[in-house]
Amino acid sequence: MRIAVVLGFLVLAGSAAGGTDISRYRVERGSQLEKELGYEVSVQDKHDEWQSDSRDGIGIEGPAPEYVVKFHAIAAGKLKDLFELDLALTDANGTLLQVPLAIRSRYNKENQVDVRFLIKKDVINRAVLTIRCGGPPQGEASYAIRLGEVPVLNLPKKSMPKKSFTEAVAIAEQFLRGQKIDLSNDVLLRAEFRNYLRDERETPRWDITWAVAGDKGVDVWVWQDGSAKLTRGRSSPRILPKKSLMEAVTIGEEFLRGQKIDVSKHMLLRAEFTINFINHRETPFWDIAWGLDDQRVIASVLQDGSAKLIRAR
Repeated sequence: MRIAVVLGFLVLAGSAAGGTDISRYRVERGSQLEKELGYEVSVQDKHDEWQSDSRDGIGIEGPAPEYVVKFHAIAAGKLKDLFELDLALTDANGTLLQVPLAIRSRYNKENQVDVRFLIKKDVINRAVLTIRCGGPPQGEASYAIRLGEVPVLNLPKKSMPKKSFTEAVAIAEQFLRGQKIDLSNDVLLRAEFRNYLRDERETPRWDITWAVAGDKGVDVWVWQDGSAKLTRGRSSPRILPKKSLMEAVTIGEEFLRGQKIDVSKHMLLRAEFTINFINHRETPFWDIAWGLDDQRVIASVLQDGSAKLIRAR
């Protein structure tokens, strides 16, 4: 179980109550104590976070006036008796504001604390997170983390595919033939280049999906070096496309030319058949994205062959 709290901008000032009989520790960045506590804290420009969460890596240009701060801790080890996470703003005269971000009962079974909040960049050097643990009879311990000492996460540079869409699909098909999987009667539903993976240990890859006979589809990952892996297939949709993937891409490109948008130098990064509920009706369509450096062009192609521009930037 987790406790999640979202806190808005810190603009108010107030006073904080002091405490007694508390062992207080300041946690230095990279210290042995930080490792022993095992928490995770990150600071990132708000616009960069939006862009990293965006499926296409599209965000708002320029820096934001706020940072997004994320904190995660597991109630174990030195933090096994964690009962509160506080945020304080200080100045040369002392504490201006102190508020609890998460409170964990000593008697429940919550074992994780997750907090996300926004903070103005001009006050982050005065912001302190405090983890409070323990209590009677063993006494209380507090661990102070200065947010200004936490390195700001930089948005990773987008990776473009080393294998084109057609090359990746050909690699996946050859790999599946080696696995004795016949695709002759199947429908290609999705090919997407994933270059914004949350887990930094994962490398950019193509995700390719076919609908096969029965409920299960076939998913293949194709990495930048041309290696491939068969993954657990997702359920096939109840509605299948009336246009093949390549027919939909051709329709999308012709539509964009009519809009005076040239994608001839862009790479096809995603073509996915999807079904959304629009005006309380199931609406199946192809979602198609092209990319060139930081530019993205996104269009939808409906079952009747009509197309719509979603984004060109």
